[in-house]
Amino acid sequence: MTEKDFRRLVTDLEVTKEEKEKLQTILSNLESTLSNNLSKHFELLNVLKGGSWAKGTMMADTDEIDILVVLKSNLEKDFNLVNNACLNEIENIIIYEYDEILKASDIEINTNRNIIKIKLSNIVVNLMIRYDDELTNKFSVKKDLLQIEFTELANRDYTYFRNAMIIIKYYRDENHINISGYNLEILLYYSLNEYFNTNRYESYLYGFIRAIDDFTNYKKIEVSKDIYQKLNINYQEQTYKKGFVLVDIVDQTNITSDLTEVTVNEYRKLKKVLTKFVDTMNPISSTTQVVIDINPILNSDSTYSWSYKIQNTNIYNNGGSYQKNIEQYFTAILKGLSKALRAVVDNNLNRKGIKLICNETNIFKKASNFGEENRSRIRTIQAFMEVNNITITEN
Repeated sequence: MTEKDFRRLVTDLEVTKEEKEKLQTILSNLESTLSNNLSKHFELLNVLKGGSWAKGTMMADTDEIDILVVLKSNLEKDFNLVNNACLNEIENIIIYEYDEILKASDIEINTNRNIIKIKLSNIVVNLMIRYDDELTNKFSVKKDLLQIEFTELANRDYTYFRNAMIIIKYYRDENHINISGYNLEILLYYSLNEYFNTNRYESYLYGFIRAIDDFTNYKKIEVSKDIYQKLNINYQEQTYKKGFVLVDIVDQTNITSDLTEVTVNEYRKLKKVLTKFVDTMNPISSTTQVVIDINPILNSDSTYSWSYKIQNTNIYNNGGSYQKNIEQYFTAILKGLSKALRAVVDNNLNRKGIKLICNETNIFKKASNFGEENRSRIRTIQAFMEVNNITITEN
């Protein structure tokens, strides 16, 4: 791919103004709900963007966001006891105050990560319950804020850092690869610190591929020492057991200590995908008619997931959770179509005369009758098709 192709891809993956407004509304409503309903035992200090949303590496059409809920406890009791009470209280507030929460599978507590996962319409919201304590508290918000600040520093050092992360995460997700975004951020910074050549996307990605090689060949992966200084982190040199070592910025522990020769294959798979992407190898001829199945998947809990599969290739993906009603059904169809068309462009497939396999005909016309969100999504898809000279001949 050329630099122009890379820039276009990043533009296509940017979160739209409408999406930003929608997500901000979710955050504001949550802050208001918690502020009005928390008991006297907990003080709500802040509700903040978290994860990739806060780091500026979130992609368009996201199905999932992180929100930091920062609290202070007024109970002088065992932390684990207090934390359990807090999780239960917030869970109950969400159940009582949000009409979208209809069944047990719509809300779930993850005690390992101290997260309450809730399904609101067609987006999953991870409420990351955090405390304004010192770093010694494993659920201190300071750890999350340091990770966010690291991304900001990295982007100052290397101006394409955020955009390169978006590209890497996009291909991770498209190929169902299970590696955390935080691990990828550390790998990318390490690669730039070791192999930076020119401020071009191709250079960033080739360096990242070399970093994966280093990691899978047991070389310690760590950011530069000046990052610790800029973040005011008291760096503690540690000795690590033999194996795969990727050093956490916050406390310098090995965050891949449980990685095995089997699970490390996720990293090797990502290397293979990115190498193929950078080298512009195509799974089918650029002149072959593209046929795409965009029928949503009906899940066991009676929700829909968006889905697409480009016939005669291994290019496919699915995700999200949509309620079983006509508006959400068309939302899932449009989401699958949007992601499929991006895959066509990314893989340099034939953009002319794309054939869609779908149980619904006249998708744009029908979907426009069901909700402003669907109408907005249609406009986004049509603009993407126009910019990339995509035509659909059958549906």
